[in-house]
Amino acid sequence: MKQFKLPDLGEGVHEGQVIRVLVKPGDVVREDQPLMEVETDKAAVAIPSPYSGAVQQVHVSDGQMVHVGDEMVTFGDAREASVVSSSPVGGG
Repeated sequence: MKQFKLPDLGEGVHEGQVIRVLVKPGDVVREDQPLMEVETDKAAVAIPSPYSGAVQQVHVSDGQMVHVGDEMVTFGDAREASVVSSSPVGGG
């Protein structure tokens, strides 16, 4: 399992708002594929995946304020995708 935390988005930028989450648990992504769009006080940016693999859990949602270092997405091995996607998903 790999944890993806919000990276440093630029000089003086310590937080942003998630505009849109582009992945969900069970999705298989490639390195550099956009995971979400985040808006800071300076710009809206697409956050790319640092890993290839299956999304196990998304820890943020649209409209949420996030800070550099916050846990955003948990990744597993791509072989785990079928297990993850067949798991019940809680709504909220």
